[in-house]
Amino acid sequence: MVRIPERGEHDKITIVSMAVIASAAATLLHEGVGHGVVALLRGGVPTELTSNHLSSLRADGWVEAGGTLVNLAVGVVALAASGKAGGHVNRRYFLWLLAALNLLPGAGYFLFSGILGLGDWNAVISGLPNQALLRIAMTLFGVALYAGAVKVLVIAVWPYCATRAEYNTVGRLPYYAACLFSCVAGALDPMGWALLLQSTLPAAFGGSSGLMWADSLRPRYAVVAEALVVSRSRGWWVAAVVLGGAYIAILGPGIKINY
Repeated sequence: MVRIPERGEHDKITIVSMAVIASAAATLLHEGVGHGVVALLRGGVPTELTSNHLSSLRADGWVEAGGTLVNLAVGVVALAASGKAGGHVNRRYFLWLLAALNLLPGAGYFLFSGILGLGDWNAVISGLPNQALLRIAMTLFGVALYAGAVKVLVIAVWPYCATRAEYNTVGRLPYYAACLFSCVAGALDPMGWALLLQSTLPAAFGGSSGLMWADSLRPRYAVVAEALVVSRSRGWWVAAVVLGGAYIAILGPGIKINY
């Protein structure tokens, strides 16, 4: 039996449901649109799509960069749309969450590639001169972009935090839900546990980790003009079960693309 929340209390099941949908959407945008569609436009041939990777023949720098660029673009649009959602409180929160799960991993990729020398943006700069300098510049850019994204996101979500403790519900809870959802799907990837450990786990828990400490960047004397509450919505529950289940069942083991 689901407990009926008191007036003013966020519905946690609805928030988790939104996190599942937003997480799936962000990954599909990165792999399917950012890598897959760009590969087609560049004359490449996508051969396999999973929740972890897209395999493509004749991939180039634009294909590698496409996933991050699409995430960042969608994140900006979603955040702007959230600010214009007005009285549609649940929709406004979902758009904020969609923005967070696109902007943070997108910005974080520059840090990941710059520091570790791995991933999409390492492939983008591969073969260029002055590799050490490029990686340092990429890392510094990633730090600035990530911190800026976290700052903007926490300001946008603060109307949902009547008390600072409520950030645990609107910020940290969806982070954990999205991470676990990504790991369940990633565990089914045909490339095995090595990819899960090397890619899925760092991307899931590291990419959006800004949600864990975003509240520390909240303006100290910020005034909240409105107190918003994520209300119970069974439509989001059903959508998360259907779409999340299909995502795990189909994109977990992956889709072979034959030509």
